[in-house]
Amino acid sequence: MADNRRTSTRHEVDIAARIKVGAEPEDCRIGNLSMGGAFMMMRRLPMGERVTVYFRLPTHDSEIEAVGTIRWSTDQGVGVQFDGLRARETWALGKYLESLPSAP
Repeated sequence: MADNRRTSTRHEVDIAARIKVGAEPEDCRIGNLSMGGAFMMMRRLPMGERVTVYFRLPTHDSEIEAVGTIRWSTDQGVGVQFDGLRARETWALGKYLESLPSAP
């Protein structure tokens, strides 16, 4: 059985996003989200790749910008571990996630 190393509760979502890999951002969708990272529905990316994810929450006016690292990749998408959010974005994400049920 796989070792689940998550330290944050995941929440199923369907949020439009952009992910910047190299110079050009590309459109994708967030399938689940936590304080620690996100599942991005998109093409495979190399593990360890540094990315920036941009998305808007329904409860927050400003765009969230999250720098992260690709931790796993499949044909369905990639797992991004956030490397740190600014205080305002951490607060907004926390408030939004509190209102959602946990993913199984």
